[in-house]
Amino acid sequence: MEAKGAKETREQIMEEDLGLVERARQGDTEAFGVLIERHRDKAHGIAERMTGDPHMADDIVQDALIRAFMHVGSLVDASRFLPWFHRIVRNQANMRLRRGGPYRKEKPLSAWDKAHAERVDWENLDSILGHLTRSASEAARTEHDPAEHLLRKELYETIRAVLHCLTRKERSIFEAYFFRQLSPDEIAAMHRMPVGSIYTYLHRSRRKLREEHVRLSLGLLPEKEGMAMKRRRILDLPPWPAHATTAVSLIDRIGHLLAALGDPRDTAELMGLSGFAFRMKISNKTTFADGIYVYDWRMTLHSFLQTLGYPSSILCGQLAESPVPLLAAAERFPVVLPIEEALLPFIRKYVELGRPVLYFDTFATKPYVHEWALIYGYDDEAREVLLTDAVKPEGKRLSYDDLAENPLRFLVGIDGEAEAFVPARPSTANGTEAAAAERVERTERAIREAVRYSREGCEYRPMTGYLTYTSGLAAYDRWIGHLQSGHANRYGMGQLAFVYADTRRYAADYLRRVPLEGETMRLALLASEAYEQAAASLAALSKDVPFIRSTELLTDELRAVCISRLTQAKEFETAAVGYLEKAICELEKEK
Repeated sequence: MEAKGAKETREQIMEEDLGLVERARQGDTEAFGVLIERHRDKAHGIAERMTGDPHMADDIVQDALIRAFMHVGSLVDASRFLPWFHRIVRNQANMRLRRGGPYRKEKPLSAWDKAHAERVDWENLDSILGHLTRSASEAARTEHDPAEHLLRKELYETIRAVLHCLTRKERSIFEAYFFRQLSPDEIAAMHRMPVGSIYTYLHRSRRKLREEHVRLSLGLLPEKEGMAMKRRRILDLPPWPAHATTAVSLIDRIGHLLAALGDPRDTAELMGLSGFAFRMKISNKTTFADGIYVYDWRMTLHSFLQTLGYPSSILCGQLAESPVPLLAAAERFPVVLPIEEALLPFIRKYVELGRPVLYFDTFATKPYVHEWALIYGYDDEAREVLLTDAVKPEGKRLSYDDLAENPLRFLVGIDGEAEAFVPARPSTANGTEAAAAERVERTERAIREAVRYSREGCEYRPMTGYLTYTSGLAAYDRWIGHLQSGHANRYGMGQLAFVYADTRRYAADYLRRVPLEGETMRLALLASEAYEQAAASLAALSKDVPFIRSTELLTDELRAVCISRLTQAKEFETAAVGYLEKAICELEKEK
């Protein structure tokens, strides 16, 4: 009985650990702290056994914790957290031992020839490769130093360990340059290639080796050469009709995703239930279009899909030392590594299940800067994924390298079997009474949220102080203020007008279809008409300042026209919100 109880306790701890790892992968520092407190002692024991020094073990574990926290977002399989973390601890311990050499207890690192310590950064492959290029005569002068001899031995072992990632030709050129110390001219003559091509091969090899070095240091070991099976899978996406599209690419792609799963949701319903039909957010700096994308992505996506009946998994992150677009939205994401293993298994998993993956694409075709897309296929042979594009109906391809190096990583997959999904919206005629009641309740929640957002604005606030926004009805005043002060960005204006004209059309369409009755429905229809008028004013603005790349400045006359359009749109939308507030009062009376 005791053995059975101990087994159940272990299983319970493992299950709790999985939940903590999932939260930590999403950037939850508290979950990571709980996780580490559980396993710090074992990690310390590993480090102490390797070094024989409890104080050094403390430092090693601390370094490993920092490294693990920075890169936990790259861990694909949550169940592998402990082996992964222990591998980091061992790597950090080996690093300390290497730096101390065989006489580390008698001769601390600070007593070494400082030129050696400064010359090689053992955590930076570029530094290691630079060390390899030292002349043979310099190496010979230091060969009598046992510590230097150990360093050079470890250096060659490090490089040899990652060379398998190069092709035969890349490896031949790399070894000729770094090991045999041949010049690019000599290598070019040997391979009968232009010197420029040799530099290209060396650049590509350095990048591949750097990535492989990171993989090995974090225990993300690739499959042995010849054992990895190259796979290919391309889903047949259903056509996405023009009448179903919306300028809010997130909702557009979700609609297309659900259609691929056999659930052709109405776009107006998706826009209304998600709240995007009623949102507006403007940067406090100028009319940049970034406000369209600034909200809590993880909470919004998870909550909205849950409302629709779909469980989901999210993989997100931001690359270290990379300029991250839309920082106001991504700043809470964990720091991740630019390696394929961090996201390709996620993509393969859902595509193999016949489900496209929602993806934030920073390589969107102009005039867009970045947009939401669906990944619906992958090809290991070509090292590419297939994905949708807002401008290209035929879609496009992105390389695995482009995926891994996207500085803002965000992917969403739909979990569960298709038969477990909640079907498309039931009608009151064919659906059950409970389903009809649920639909009314969802509608009421959507209307209340539309009013709250319009009056109070968005709850999400960026942590970065210089990125601030105005949302709700007050956003109109901010927008008008930019025009009045001459601080309006024309390109951003074009996208803002294009998107918000479309959202107000869908707000009107959604409210015309809500399952309400009597006075409440009459008020909803009045609100619908007011949103329609606001949409017309914004559409006129979109025509005045189209969403295209243009170097033309806004003239005083055009700015006055734009201000008039926005003032009119705000008046209509304010009236619409007033009608919705009255509708909420009627709903409360009915209760």
